[in-house]
Amino acid sequence: MKLPRPVVLTVCVFGAGLGAGLSRFPDPRLMGIAGLALWLVLRRTEWDVLPAAALLGLVLGVCQAQAGRYQCGARIPAGRVRLTARLHEPADSGLVHAAPTGRCAGQIMLRWPPGASLPAGQMIRLTGRWIPGAARDRPEGLLLVEGQEPLGASPGPAEELRNWVTRAADSLYGARAPMVDALVLGRRGVLPPAIHDGFTQSGLVHILSISGFHVGLLSAWCMMLMRAFGFRLGPSLAGSALVALLYVGFLGWPAPALRAATVGGIVAWNRWRQRRVAPSSMLALSGLAVVLLDPAAIASVGAWLSVGALWGAGLFARWSEAALGRSRFLQAIWSSIGATLATAPLTAWGFGTVAPIGIALNFVAVPLAAVAVPGVVLSFLLWRGFPAFAHAVATGAGLTLYGLERIVVVGGSVPGGHVTVPPTAWSAFPWAVALILAVWSLGFRNTRWETFRRVLWAGGLAAWVSLIIGSTRLAADADSGLTLHFLDVGQGDGAVIHTPGNHWVLIDAGPRGDRTGDAGERVIVPFLAGHRVHRLAAFVLSHAHADHLGGAKAVLEQFPADLVVEPGDPVDVPMYLDFLDQLATESIRWHAGRPGEHFEIDGVRFSVLHPDTTWAEWGRDLNEDSVVLKVEYGAFQALFPGDAGLLAEEDIQSRYGPVDLLKVGHHGSHGATGSAFLSETHPAAAVVSVGAHNTYGHPSPETLHRLEQAGVDVWRTDLDGSVTVVVGTTTMTVRANGRTKTYAIQ
Repeated sequence: MKLPRPVVLTVCVFGAGLGAGLSRFPDPRLMGIAGLALWLVLRRTEWDVLPAAALLGLVLGVCQAQAGRYQCGARIPAGRVRLTARLHEPADSGLVHAAPTGRCAGQIMLRWPPGASLPAGQMIRLTGRWIPGAARDRPEGLLLVEGQEPLGASPGPAEELRNWVTRAADSLYGARAPMVDALVLGRRGVLPPAIHDGFTQSGLVHILSISGFHVGLLSAWCMMLMRAFGFRLGPSLAGSALVALLYVGFLGWPAPALRAATVGGIVAWNRWRQRRVAPSSMLALSGLAVVLLDPAAIASVGAWLSVGALWGAGLFARWSEAALGRSRFLQAIWSSIGATLATAPLTAWGFGTVAPIGIALNFVAVPLAAVAVPGVVLSFLLWRGFPAFAHAVATGAGLTLYGLERIVVVGGSVPGGHVTVPPTAWSAFPWAVALILAVWSLGFRNTRWETFRRVLWAGGLAAWVSLIIGSTRLAADADSGLTLHFLDVGQGDGAVIHTPGNHWVLIDAGPRGDRTGDAGERVIVPFLAGHRVHRLAAFVLSHAHADHLGGAKAVLEQFPADLVVEPGDPVDVPMYLDFLDQLATESIRWHAGRPGEHFEIDGVRFSVLHPDTTWAEWGRDLNEDSVVLKVEYGAFQALFPGDAGLLAEEDIQSRYGPVDLLKVGHHGSHGATGSAFLSETHPAAAVVSVGAHNTYGHPSPETLHRLEQAGVDVWRTDLDGSVTVVVGTTTMTVRANGRTKTYAIQ
């Protein structure tokens, strides 16, 4: 059987069969494909290896999908559980891997509470809430640990080594131990959220991912040391490849690191045999090694990011060498550009972020990390025998870690340095087009001038497309100290407040349902992404009904919040319980809002007027228990009553005072926004957030009549679309659906 060239084709066909087996089996169409592949194999054509590869991939995928049913993540029931497990790594806080005992295989992830430290290898009885994952081929989930009972420890060699590394990091690096754990062990779950977000927004998250960078760095240092001690090239290559493989095994065979170690092994083997392998074939073979060891890795974004980055860097570097000469500096620049472009569609689709700023930051961050990582390792080796020298080395390595942190924080805050988009295929599409245009511009043997000409054509096309898209987008909030956006989320509430210091506050997240879809994913996430938001300063949930809570999951997955305020009404509603689980999973600070409490952001004051647990009606009606929020900025005041009705309005009547803007309560229901309430608040304008085709009769004629009698201008999302309120010093301007009106602030 002859192997067709290029090897890439065979590996791609194998991967297609593997993906089909993982995702669609059993399916009559796949059975037909398998039968055709078998027939072609029996015919013994010169291309028979291709259907054979597809068939092999299909079989392997089916086997992996069946094996997934016996993984612990698939067998643990959702909800509160009690189980016994063995800690795979030290548990202090953050995310921890553990292997449950019993009739299941594989590991699970724990969200470990702070304040209870246990070593790796410890047997422990756990109680908590299990949140299952969504993947069928690799069922993952998360156990929110609420209680733990140690049963004894007998750590193995790898676990003992992890304990030793953790103790050394705590002793030598103190507050920066989480950064050391992330760089050496790949434990990103222990990093503070601000640092983790900074790595993502600066395009430097690959430094935290144990991938080609770490493996290549380790191999390079081993190679240099062995050559310095007089070893010849062949043994040095073999030794560095072996050390890299042992390191990857110690980490648990993560797909990106395994691919990098495989590439190192292939390079060492061919250098020893004095053979040259095509870069594309070497990359394909390394990917094949990864999916043979772990078939489910074909669905891993991290694995594809590793492959894409290496492919893009190699392609652009080869063009730079051919067209611009053998300048190492130019090759480094074009390698960084190629890696960023090649991975941009994947990061946009998988994470909702693309960070072009990383192209420049890599030139500073990578050398720092290249010094920090070996410095950390050396300090570990000296820790037991020579503690004074170990602390001296750790001091130097700590300075490089501090420099890396500052680069991450500053780089992540550069305006335009990163782009936030909804994590969908449509978000990946423009970046995929940009990658295709870039590859077309480089061509196979294009000169620099031909490439320059094609880049001009591609750039001109991109400029026109951007101009057309930009001309249709609503003007941003550049002319305002405070802007309030009442988004058209349908039959529900969803408002976004932009503060003078460029912080963002979300009040309710719109509905989610079979007929309405997910307003968070459909409306709020695209809006925030379009305004380049990367984090919410606060999320205020008025109450736990689906038309206010439904979109929260999609929003918080993409835009973490520093604070969540909600009534804290203990209701047994699955969507609300899932929301609380999400807050716990993502370590988002939660607070039950009560009267008299307030928080301030950039001079904007947010005051909670309701609910009160001592109120006689507390707990009887979820609508009446809504968080009633007052927003104040200078002389301007706005009121967000959620779905609070006449009962709540009467209870807190004296706390309102006059306001300039009102978000009408309960979508304009007849049971809210009473005459006494309007007499006290006397708003100049009011916004009704309501669906165009709702079955509730919202807004009711009675409420509209009361608003008219009080002289209040009404703006409706069902008729006007999204409503924007720009607050000035003495006026507020309301814009919606082509009409604008300015009101004097009281």
